[in-house]
Amino acid sequence: MLCSQIFLRIVDSSKNDSTRAASVMLYLGCLLTFAMMPIVPDEALKAFIFSAIISLVVIYKNLPYLKAHKKQLILPGALLAFGLMQVIWVALFKEPGSAFTGAYRAYQNGGKILIFASLIVTALSCPSARQLRGNNAMHYFIIVIGSALYGYAAWQVYDAGEMKLTSFRVELGYQFATTTAYALTFIALIVSQAIINLRFKWTIAFYLLHFAISLAAIISTQTRAAILVYPLLSMSLFFIHFRHNKKLLIRSLFCFLAFGCAAFMLLKPILEKRYADLQYDLSSYSKKNSNTSVGARFAMQQAGIFTGMLHPLGQSLEARSHGLNKLIKTTPSFKSVLPFKKTHFHNELVDTFSLKGIPGVILLISVYAAMIYTSRRECSIILLYIALTITIYGLSDTLLYDKSGTLNCMLSLCLALMITPQMMREQCHE
Repeated sequence: MLCSQIFLRIVDSSKNDSTRAASVMLYLGCLLTFAMMPIVPDEALKAFIFSAIISLVVIYKNLPYLKAHKKQLILPGALLAFGLMQVIWVALFKEPGSAFTGAYRAYQNGGKILIFASLIVTALSCPSARQLRGNNAMHYFIIVIGSALYGYAAWQVYDAGEMKLTSFRVELGYQFATTTAYALTFIALIVSQAIINLRFKWTIAFYLLHFAISLAAIISTQTRAAILVYPLLSMSLFFIHFRHNKKLLIRSLFCFLAFGCAAFMLLKPILEKRYADLQYDLSSYSKKNSNTSVGARFAMQQAGIFTGMLHPLGQSLEARSHGLNKLIKTTPSFKSVLPFKKTHFHNELVDTFSLKGIPGVILLISVYAAMIYTSRRECSIILLYIALTITIYGLSDTLLYDKSGTLNCMLSLCLALMITPQMMREQCHE
């Protein structure tokens, strides 16, 4: 409802233009997905599918443009290829009554979302959709939704009641706190870019305040990777945009440190606990005990490479499980990987190699490369940062595995394109 009201003027101006109207509906669908995703992911997926259907209309109306500008199809093509590979792989290897049905379904769902995303990204590259980029009303909507989500995270912490802060992890509407942390990182980066795009009087102060609040929300998930990575991403995003003002950068650096310390002090018990856990994990791994969070990740990477080498062109989950059992017989320390054999191996490249072989790795790397290429072509700093976030988090987890993780990544890509002002690309190519 709020989304429709914000874009009322745009909708009114597009009543006599079916292509523009479809583009507006596409934007509304993506924004609705953004508002719903962290709270009701399954319902958000329906809105994303609706956006993909609408994108077909936009694509059809802009076929001549796409035929003349084939480079616009590089990123959609990479997403489509990787998504189809996921779906086809499941069709080839999944058997009725398989003990790995849940994992097969997760990979299949992730592949479908990649296919939907390829359609939406294609549509967002069309002229009728480009004209809507960088709309201030859209920026305000994104900021309001982001702020509401941080508030919801704070409410979950408060609602935990007498539960110790160190034992509670904010999950929003997701099943796992790690998924929540990744989602909050994407949301925070998109909101940060929206704040910068508005360029109002209090932009810098508001950016710093948002940095502290979003960092606190991410810390409350107790996800170490996000706690370490997000501050660096947020600060560097700011510095890149204001790199020509050295005095501002120096003052802002001290402000970032002050606001960051405030967020850290507020949730100090969580940080102390996670740091102690990390020290214990590393100490245990040095003693050849991989039965810890960090140790299991190291073990999974080695196990994934070993099982992948047995079938370099790809294999089923069952075959990977057999390969893992062989490895455990010779090296019992890899028993810590057993709980994960029915899910994934917590590293995007390694997990892909262990199941889809070299062809899968090539397609995955092509997705990473296509995102970076498109960010350069569009002169979109935020798109580059979303691509880097997906790549970095993929070193310690698999983001393109199931519905929630893949939807987080793909929607963030779409939003990054939507909030990249058209004039930014024009200035870049002058």
